[in-house]
Amino acid sequence: MVKYQAEFEGYLGSAKLKGNESVEDLVLALNNVSKRLTINLSPKNLGSEEEMNAFVQQLTELGKLSPKAIKQNKAAMQYYVNMVNGL
Repeated sequence: MVKYQAEFEGYLGSAKLKGNESVEDLVLALNNVSKRLTINLSPKNLGSEEEMNAFVQQLTELGKLSPKAIKQNKAAMQYYVNMVNGL
């Protein structure tokens, strides 16, 4: 579960996404992070680069995701961190 998912979707709608990114894919990626790590993502635990990098490390250690999937998940988390920090 992602806290403030609707706000995140709105943020993505107004953000400058890279050519191959879509709002739907980024929301799905963020929900996958939540599901794989069995945590509810919120500004309290995903509000900084350090927290994002810790989650990337945990996903990598699980060994079940391809490098491409990890990259997509990291991109989604980066947008969430940016939203939380008003960037």
